[in-house]
Amino acid sequence: MAFLSLFFVTLSSAQTSLATLRGKVTDQQGGVLPGVTVTARQTETNTTRSGATNEAGQFYLPSLPAGTYELTVELSGFSTGKRTVILRVGQEAAADFMLTVGAVAETVLVSGLSPLVETSSTLGSVIDKKEIDNLPTIDRNFAGLAQLTPGVSSSGGGSMGFGAAGQRQYQNQIFMDGATNAQQFYGTQAELYPQDWVQEFQVMITGYSAEFGQATGGILNVITRSGSNNTQGRMYRFYRKSKTDRAPLAGRLSSSEPVFLDAPPPYHNYRVGGFLSGPLVENKVFYFGGVESYANTQSAVLSISDYWRNQGIQSVIPAENTSRVYMGKVDANLSQRHRLSLRHSRTFRTDVNCSGQGGDGCNSSPLWTLEKRATFNGPLWSVLGNLTSTLAGNSFNELRAYYGVNKLLITGNATGKYGLALLQDAANEPLTTEKTYPGAAFGSATTGGLEGENNFYVIDNFMYVKGRHQLKVGAQLSRVGFFMDIDASQKGRWSFRTDRAFSVNDPVSYPFQLSLAIGTATYFKPSWNPAVFVQDTWQVRNDVTLNLGVRYDIDNTIKVGNELVDSYNERFVQNFGGSAPLGKVKSDLNNIQPRLGIVWTPTEDRRTTVRGSAGVFYDQNHFNYNDTYINQTLLTVNRVTLRDNDPTSNPFWNAADPTGSATRLRAYLGQYFPRFPDLSVLGRVQQTATGMASDFHVPYTVAASGGLTHQFGHRIGIQADYVYSHGYDVIVQRNINLAQANGQFVTVDPRFTAINMYQNLGWIEYNGLVTGVQYRGAKLRGGASYTLSKATSNSLASGVGGGAATNPLDLSIDIGPTNEDRRHVGAIDASYLFPFGVQLAAIGRFQSALPYNVSSSAIVFARPEPRNSRRGDNESNVDLRIGKNLRLGGRRAATVFWEMFNVFNTRNFIQFQGSLQSSTFGLPQSAQPMRRQQVGLRFDF
Repeated sequence: MAFLSLFFVTLSSAQTSLATLRGKVTDQQGGVLPGVTVTARQTETNTTRSGATNEAGQFYLPSLPAGTYELTVELSGFSTGKRTVILRVGQEAAADFMLTVGAVAETVLVSGLSPLVETSSTLGSVIDKKEIDNLPTIDRNFAGLAQLTPGVSSSGGGSMGFGAAGQRQYQNQIFMDGATNAQQFYGTQAELYPQDWVQEFQVMITGYSAEFGQATGGILNVITRSGSNNTQGRMYRFYRKSKTDRAPLAGRLSSSEPVFLDAPPPYHNYRVGGFLSGPLVENKVFYFGGVESYANTQSAVLSISDYWRNQGIQSVIPAENTSRVYMGKVDANLSQRHRLSLRHSRTFRTDVNCSGQGGDGCNSSPLWTLEKRATFNGPLWSVLGNLTSTLAGNSFNELRAYYGVNKLLITGNATGKYGLALLQDAANEPLTTEKTYPGAAFGSATTGGLEGENNFYVIDNFMYVKGRHQLKVGAQLSRVGFFMDIDASQKGRWSFRTDRAFSVNDPVSYPFQLSLAIGTATYFKPSWNPAVFVQDTWQVRNDVTLNLGVRYDIDNTIKVGNELVDSYNERFVQNFGGSAPLGKVKSDLNNIQPRLGIVWTPTEDRRTTVRGSAGVFYDQNHFNYNDTYINQTLLTVNRVTLRDNDPTSNPFWNAADPTGSATRLRAYLGQYFPRFPDLSVLGRVQQTATGMASDFHVPYTVAASGGLTHQFGHRIGIQADYVYSHGYDVIVQRNINLAQANGQFVTVDPRFTAINMYQNLGWIEYNGLVTGVQYRGAKLRGGASYTLSKATSNSLASGVGGGAATNPLDLSIDIGPTNEDRRHVGAIDASYLFPFGVQLAAIGRFQSALPYNVSSSAIVFARPEPRNSRRGDNESNVDLRIGKNLRLGGRRAATVFWEMFNVFNTRNFIQFQGSLQSSTFGLPQSAQPMRRQQVGLRFDF
């Protein structure tokens, strides 16, 4: 008689795309069994990895690609045991065996599903292939499914599309097959990876190990599909048209009520693609290749005021989004000890008539008129190589090299030019200047041109097993190149207080502010950045595991621009006298990040897990700060800001006559608009500078979590965790040239109106209760999550701009709910396979209202109301898919499906107007899409 028992659980997060299997083998009396051969065979590729138990009866098999494995344990005099297990992306799993005496030829097969017991100190979830394939997604962006994870919420378009544990979207990180896919400039996804090419991905919101760095928010750990011994492929197509949708918000109001269009504007949306995978050499070399084309011809509905509509300005404008994506991948078993993986991917993308900046998404500014919009495009591509090696029975290595290019080009509609070419186009100066009104924006895009980077990474991780310790030591060296050829404030930025077309005979129509930089903004600079980490997974006893780690990063990109400081200071002192105004950014050498996690399974059946984590997490620098510093200051020869009601930036200011002072400046600006004014008539004009403080450094977050999970049977799992995080040294833009004397605001350095310095003076605090439940059955799969949270900050930014302090002398007036603060977030997903191959799948979401600010251009250095004191509307949405599977023999199958998004046609208003000068104050400027429908066809073979 032979007997085998196995316990299989998720234990902790392994680095990037690979999984780890470990465990313990004992006899029937509980004695450890050394020398047991343990073999894991991946069923799709026949790849095997073998190891042996040590003197403590423990084994360790790292660097296993995610997938299905047949696990075999063998020892002379004992029965042989086999079990099929599934390893997930980034997972570390434990499999404990108990063997009885028996013939070696006797094999015991253990069947059934592994219980859903999560014993990881990392807080998050895994979105698997079935969820990726079956759940409805309107834009086929897999990252949207991350919002099914407790602790994750959406705060609008742009960037990563979601925030985690109270942190901002740009503080997230994303890994594709072990390599970064984030643009350092904006903290956004770089290349496109079609949802149908993704095998699965891990969502980590906090508590991740020391292997993961350069993020204080969430991490997406994604693996793409790979080839196997079976030749497999897929072709798919998705199609949408306007006739099946409900009309969107018209961008205007009637009697303070939002007005909707009578019919949806015409558009045509299709996506077609496919992939093919299989063996090049059976059991040894495998390939995967994919291609996808997407075209979306649509309309953007603007929220411009009625005044501008009556002036004939278009409120519905054409827009277009196209992309072509390619990927090739080869996996090779070089030997029993070495496995090599190579991947190349490339994205060609063009977005026409976009608003906002590169990290904001394509339509983030509904007040931008057609002339102010731009075309976004540019090369995005990467090459990745990964070599995993077994050096000895207890030592292993993983070597990874990556090179990626992320270059975003923004070409404004006004002239069809960008960067230096636009700045040298003096003939079109009236067109290229920016004009911002309460109810519309005209002229050039805020930032046009090239902002990008190229990234080269070499990463090596060494793993060593000794007794109850699994030690991992890693090092990373990266070369990040900063590219810039832009047009920003060099174009001139005019601001108006009233929606009224300019007339030299109408003083009310005059601008009240001008920001102008004279110079160029073309630059390139590479930086080398090292990082190291040590991680120990220590099994203190069978029911307690400690995850101990520490990470150290040096981010030298914060010093990009230092090489220009001396020449700027020399030029400035020559023109204005005095001492050098700017200093260089110093090295940031104290980014030490300890991490601690604990997992306790207190019950004999190990269905209950108590877990906790604490750690320090550093973000990466985002090039937008360097970009602003360089283009608005270091490469300029003259930079001025003129504002009528600001005594520090109005050269006509007379404290005894503030109204007359403001009138005189507006008259001066109106005399020249829309061309640059003659600054010489003002004498020596005070300058404006934007800089990075000499002690500028990368922000960090201290986070802790604690909670429990419980498994009911093999199919139902629940979790509840408390999460606390406090972000320190968050970037704030602060005018350090401001002081107060005798109740008046005055400048400290008379050579400047303002010195707007990026400083580490901000903070973010988050408290959240995150809960979830999952059901995994043969036909029914589902999950639900709920998050109750509160996020507070004194930093105003949502993106990487830093956020200018309202009162540089009193940052406390900016304390309030963060722009991303949603108190309640709920999500539910489910899919069910009915008879005859009919499948129903749905996603439902609820999010309580986001806050918004009340502002007034008539007030300086103060607030009309406390920060984010008002809230917009709650948002709710239900998406549905109905599919029919048609078996065509063998592995061939076709699936047709119909999808409906926002099934109940719920009105979800967003972007509420907070300007007291606007006629639409307190009302929404935009809305989430109304009901939309999509049909699709998928053919698998």
